[in-house]
Amino acid sequence: MDPVTHLSSGLMGGLAARKWFPEARYLLPFAVFASWMPDADIFFGGSDPEFDLLYHRGVSTSFFGALVLALVLAGIYKLVSRRTPYLKSAALFYVLALTHVWLDLITTYGTQLLAPFSNHRFALDGAFIIDPLFTLTALALIGAALIAKRRRHLIAMIGMLWYFAYPLANMAGGALLQELYAEELIRKGVAHDKVHVTPDALSPRYWKVVVTDGPDYLLDTIDLFGDDGPTAPLRVRRADKAYLDELGRQVSMFATYAWFSKWPYYSEKTDGDGRTLVFHDLRFTSTNPVLARFYSGHPLPFTLTARLDPEGRITAWSFEGGVSSRADAGGRTQ
Repeated sequence: MDPVTHLSSGLMGGLAARKWFPEARYLLPFAVFASWMPDADIFFGGSDPEFDLLYHRGVSTSFFGALVLALVLAGIYKLVSRRTPYLKSAALFYVLALTHVWLDLITTYGTQLLAPFSNHRFALDGAFIIDPLFTLTALALIGAALIAKRRRHLIAMIGMLWYFAYPLANMAGGALLQELYAEELIRKGVAHDKVHVTPDALSPRYWKVVVTDGPDYLLDTIDLFGDDGPTAPLRVRRADKAYLDELGRQVSMFATYAWFSKWPYYSEKTDGDGRTLVFHDLRFTSTNPVLARFYSGHPLPFTLTARLDPEGRITAWSFEGGVSSRADAGGRTQ
């Protein structure tokens, strides 16, 4: 999720926990920091986008990494608030760090929950990475908790539940829309293999639909305020991850992209000197009218381009990172 949502969860958690920490000093600033600290990985890797793909939302946003960070922060906090038991503050900071992990887990980007023991990326598709309804409601609850001193603890506890209830409701809604969309495809006689529905920008109004149809993907948008079912979705050609791995033997970035992408697709342009392949991931493509205007005139995020000679050797490549990426990359091979 976005930094505002992460930081708000720390403030909410600190307000909720204040009742059990009457002796604590500077609890709120440390609680806010605890909710942000799994994102400290953004300061590592320098200008290498492959490192960013491999390790952002890696060990620091795993069960193990969050525990280590919480234990370290609790040690620092003990120097500030000596009367607060170490294990008590460590438990709070771990809960807040895990809330950060949860907020990353519910996006399609996902996170490596079991790192460093496994690099499998888990994702629950419970919210778009920036969700105004989700975040503004949380901020409103924080405001209410700060104003209503007598009921501060109760409101803050309700606020903490919001960070879990909203994504879970979205998951249930997405599962229902997925079933309804598949039924509509069957009714219209549209062949398909799988249907996947995830929250899109300005959800719960807009939802992304990815349909697997043989060698292709179909990309559509459900608009709950005006959509009447499948219309004319965008059709793209699925990318073979085995082929990306094969290219990865020449340039490792392509193997990394095969691991990172969820619904990779590509376009191809051929000329007398070879061909150009452009790879995208449907996680970062949308027919949502809001995102369509946002992306208009700009390259799609997480785009990997390869220039191949007639023998299939990579002669040049480039990568367009996402908003959270620290750099783009590219190069030529001999």
